[in-house]
Amino acid sequence: MNNELFELLLLNQIDVLKEKMVNLANSTGMNSYETLRCSQELDHLLNLHMKHNSNKNILRDIS
Repeated sequence: MNNELFELLLLNQIDVLKEKMVNLANSTGMNSYETLRCSQELDHLLNLHMKHNSNKNILRDIS
């Protein structure tokens, strides 16, 4: 999978989880298990995105 496609898929998943987390927080509360679990999943995807961008910048700087 090329880098651009990976980034687009990752950003799409981040957007989907953001919306899901807001909906969960509105329906089950900010501190519910479901909301917190979704927040953890979102954190994981955001960390992947940051790592991907960091690696992309390192490769660009080397070239």
